[in-house]
Amino acid sequence: MTYVTNESRRCGGRDSSMKLRSSKVAMCLGTAMVAVLMPVVPSVVSAKPTYEQQKECTQAQSDVREASYTVNVTDLVVSDTVASGYQAEVKDIYAGMAVAIAEDYCEVYENPDMESQVLGRMYQNNIGTVVEVNDEWTKISSGELAGYVNSANLCFDEEARAVSTSDEVKAVVTADTADMYIAPNGLISYATAENGEEFTALSKCGEYISVAVDSDVAYINTEHVAIDYGMELGMTNEEIEAKEEEERIAAEEAQRIAEEEARQSRIQAAMTNIEVTYNPTMTASDDEVWLLACVIDWESGWESYEGKLAVANVVLNRVRSSQYGNSITDVIYARNQFSGVSDGNGGPSSTFQARLSAGPRSSDCLKAAMAALSGENNIGNYTYFRALQVANLGAYSSYTIIGNHCFY
Repeated sequence: MTYVTNESRRCGGRDSSMKLRSSKVAMCLGTAMVAVLMPVVPSVVSAKPTYEQQKECTQAQSDVREASYTVNVTDLVVSDTVASGYQAEVKDIYAGMAVAIAEDYCEVYENPDMESQVLGRMYQNNIGTVVEVNDEWTKISSGELAGYVNSANLCFDEEARAVSTSDEVKAVVTADTADMYIAPNGLISYATAENGEEFTALSKCGEYISVAVDSDVAYINTEHVAIDYGMELGMTNEEIEAKEEEERIAAEEAQRIAEEEARQSRIQAAMTNIEVTYNPTMTASDDEVWLLACVIDWESGWESYEGKLAVANVVLNRVRSSQYGNSITDVIYARNQFSGVSDGNGGPSSTFQARLSAGPRSSDCLKAAMAALSGENNIGNYTYFRALQVANLGAYSSYTIIGNHCFY
């Protein structure tokens, strides 16, 4: 942003404003002194303007008045300067700050006593504001956490800067607007900053923070900014629990993703190693090919390859009929169709999930699944099969027996 300064700054900045203020003080003092000295000044003088009268007085009178003027103006300027804040002590931006140096973390107590309640932790390189120092204990305020820390676990002020992990300290405007001044006194405006604007923080000057603005330095009241040291803050017990829960969930999700990626790699590798020309006649993802192979294993794991191919075609015929679903997944997880496979809610049962995780026990199951998807069919349009020992052959208009199954 481009900052527009006031007329006083364009006419000479701080020096001009100080000279202007000095002139006004001089005029006021001159008037006052004339009134005081009226008894000893000739009447002809008193008839003229007070400031001009001083110039036309005798040299002795001028010397007396000039000496009086100089002493009083000097006293007033110095006094006014101190009162207005020009002489505010300039401190390092890390003054009054503490950084935790414990190898892992240090606990923050309710009182300066290790027997008192633990309120939270300051982890290594956390930063906080020093509230008070009590013997070997320091009370700090860091984010939502406030309590006592053993001073041996902290670095202070310039030492805090030395161990800081941040290269730059920011002053972030928190007020809707914040006036910026040419000096730490709130007298002469430099510009106005908007909420959310950031500046490089340079130092602490009483109630003001000096900040870098382009090639200039300006001052903002501390009430209107938040100082961002670029370091983490301490954490209360509640914040620690919330963070640990987030980390646990994130770790579980990362593990799930890693396992899924490993599973996908395993499926793709298994499909690549199958000696069959795979040219699917219906849409099927790698996951569905794997699912079909696992159902083949589940239903006909000990049957011949032909028996496995027949089970695969029963599933695909059901997909084509749309009677049980419009996808391999829908058909396989349809309620009461493949015994023990579905959980009844469109997903795998716990036992079948174990089969999915382990994969088919024979490569022929995957080969039969890929072959059936590629158009190899040894049972026509049959959509059912039963174990031969329980099949009611007389009830079927047509059927085919392969191994221990009757397909109809």
